[in-house]
Amino acid sequence: MILLILGLFVVSCHGYTPFRLTDCKNSTRRVVTLDGAPQEYPITFPGHVSVPATVTVHRPVEGPYTLDVTVEKFFFFDYFALPCFSNVGSCTYDPCALLNWFRNACPWQLRESDFPCTCQTVTQNTTYRLQPHPFYIPGLNSAWQWIAYGDFRVTGRLIEDATGEEVNCYSLEFTVQAALPELSWDIWDW
Repeated sequence: MILLILGLFVVSCHGYTPFRLTDCKNSTRRVVTLDGAPQEYPITFPGHVSVPATVTVHRPVEGPYTLDVTVEKFFFFDYFALPCFSNVGSCTYDPCALLNWFRNACPWQLRESDFPCTCQTVTQNTTYRLQPHPFYIPGLNSAWQWIAYGDFRVTGRLIEDATGEEVNCYSLEFTVQAALPELSWDIWDW
């Protein structure tokens, strides 16, 4: 009986969600338009992911804006929000401060694609294309790994601070699976 309950728990917590990037606010005042999808899917953790993407900037990005991110994980029969912990999870950010984190060490994947690493270098009415270079997703401490696998929904809402208006909203649904250990079938390893 315990094995049946454990099996149902594992199956209900981890399914397969097709990758979806959805515009959840079709605003005429939008700041950016996003499009893209990972080449390797489902996403493997730890591991590499290549995400060719297109970002079109319609308005100045220096704001000030607030980015309200909600990260939800599927448990049993519904999604539940993960709290903000050490600036990861369902948190509120200054989007330019996030980009400025890269100011001194812009990843080569972004540099090779001429993708801006600070708000000051983003040009209005421009389309940026991120080439499918691999990004490495490192592993977590084993105590936290259980939360990294499964089906997720991440919603990002960009709010204009001066008016309180939501000017962008994107929802991202995806699956993260555990990386399989590499097995050696060499008879000399025995």
